[in-house]
Amino acid sequence: MKATVKKKTYNLDGEMIAKVRRLLNAKTDTEAIQRALRKAIEDREIEESLAALLREGRFRKIYR
Repeated sequence: MKATVKKKTYNLDGEMIAKVRRLLNAKTDTEAIQRALRKAIEDREIEESLAALLREGRFRKIYR
């Protein structure tokens, strides 16, 4: 994924950013936001891959 940097202004919850910084061990707010966005993208890609495998019948859901 090619990184492009755009300067933007957003209204974000400061407490949430501080929590993300702690959880992801980020040094700056920008780093925390970038890591959180990257994690969200990766999580979605994993979910889509698992859903495709379930549709193909290569895995099955087991509830216990």
